[in-house]
Order: sequence, then structure tokens, then C-alpha cells
Amino acid sequence: MNKGKKIAEGGMLLALYSILLFITINIPFLGMITFFLLPIPFVLVMIKETISWSIGFLAVASVLGIVIGTILSLPTVLLTGVLGIVIGYHVKHNKSTIQMFISSVLAFLVGSLLILIATNIILDINVVDETLTMVEESMETSFDMMDMLGQNVTDDVKQQMRDSIEMIPMLIPSMLVISAMVMAYIFILASQPFIKRFSDKVVKWPLFRELRLPKSILWYYLITLVATFFVNTDDHSYVNMAILNLMFILQLFILLQGFSLVFYISYVKGWVKFVPILITIVSLLNPIFLTIVRILGIIDLGFPFREAITKSK
Repeated sequence: MNKGKKIAEGGMLLALYSILLFITINIPFLGMITFFLLPIPFVLVMIKETISWSIGFLAVASVLGIVIGTILSLPTVLLTGVLGIVIGYHVKHNKSTIQMFISSVLAFLVGSLLILIATNIILDINVVDETLTMVEESMETSFDMMDMLGQNVTDDVKQQMRDSIEMIPMLIPSMLVISAMVMAYIFILASQPFIKRFSDKVVKWPLFRELRLPKSILWYYLITLVATFFVNTDDHSYVNMAILNLMFILQLFILLQGFSLVFYISYVKGWVKFVPILITIVSLLNPIFLTIVRILGIIDLGFPFREAITKSK
């Protein structure tokens, strides 16, 4: 590609990015959608050009971001830009989708942590404390409104709610990791149609029903489960925090394995495609069904359950 064409394409992608960023900053509801499209120009640049060219593109986009918004929009530009470059790099070099996902999660996680640290140091705002204060105030307001409507909440329930909120700071590491996983997945998903349309590359995810996590996760889960019986929730030590966060993440993996088994059973038995989706939705809304799915995940990891289902077909 000659230099003139490269500059022209870069200019068009910068214009596209500027429009997306303007909408993200200034139009609340639509901006929630365009936010997930922000990495796309960087993805396309990285697929077609070198890393140095992509970094230069990010530098120019950062200046435009400050002009369009303010200096406060710079973290958004840098975060989505780096994420786009990471995704584009993996697509360009034909890396596996799982590799791309893990790298994107790490990029988003590191970027988010740097933003939180910078916000705390530069603006003297502790995002965690501010969020907890808002949640506590919202909860107390809800209690007052229910009392006014004659729907009194017992003191035991109120205390349980307050105890749950006090647990949030200890679970922040897990929440950040899970948030990074969800956000990275959505960013990659949003980029896929554009990668397919404007390049010869294809992003292919492994089928969810074929998900088989390492069996060692089950042992980690059982050991951590036993360790939780010795955790004092009032003690905010690093050991207790590590155990609670590990348990939180391992439970998520067990649930994923359980839902994967549900989709596998549905496929083998020839159920209508909506059935496993409906089971997933109902399970997420009902703790009892969620426990059943967790048990299925444990069975799937510990026993050759899928092989038995396949043989009985």
C-alpha cells in the first residue's frame, strides 16, 4: 500500500473514531453502544499496518480526544486504543481466539487499574469509597421508602444487606477480573463483523457446549471451599481476601462448566435451541436453579458424564 493511500485510510478511520467518541461522550444512551465500537478503528489499522503506525494513530487519536472532549476523555481513548491494537495484533498474526481474549482481558484490567490509581492520585477521588457510599445511601433511602409505604424491613434483613455491602471491598479484585472478562468479550464481539468485512481474517470462537475446563479446577474449588469455613468476614486480612476472591472466581468457572453441560445435553438430545437459553436465564434469576447448575458443573469436571450421555444416545 502506497504512503498516500495509507494516510487517506488513516484519516478516514480517525474521522470515524472522532464521531464515535463524540457520540460516546455527549449522547448518554447511544453512547453506551458506541463505547464498545471505539476500538474498531485501531483494530483495522493494526491488521493492515505495523505496530509503530498503530501507536502513532493512537497518539493522534489522543490529541483529537482531548479536543473533542477534555483531558478527562484521554483515559477512554488510551484504554480503547490499546485494546484495539491488542485485538488487531492477534487477528493479524492468526493467534487463537482464546489467546486474544486473555490478552484483551489483561489489557483492559491493567488499563482500568491505572485509571483508578490515576484518579485517586491526581483528582484525590477514591472510586471504591465513593461507590460504596452511593450504594449505602441508596440502600438506606430504599429502606426509608419501604417504611413509608408500610412495607417494613426487619432488622435482620437490614443487617444482612449492610454486611453484604461491607463484603464488597474484599471482593473488588474478583469484580475487576470478571468485569474485564465481560468487557473484553463484548469488545471482541463488536469488532468481529468489521474484521470480516474489511479484512480477510476471521475470528472464530470455540463452541460453548464444547467447553472443558481443566479438572484441576474442581480440586482447587473443593480446597478453597473448605478454607472458606475458616474465614472471618470481619477480618479484612490479605489471606481472607485472597480466599474469598479465589472462591468467587472458581464458582464462576464451575457455573460456566455447568451451563456448558446444559448446552451439550441440549445438543445431544436434539432439544430446541431456545431451551438451554431459557434454562440459563431462569437459573440466573433463581438461586436454587443456580445451585443445580453448579452441581452439574462439578459432575462434568469430576466424572465422564458427557461420554455417558453420548453413548446412551
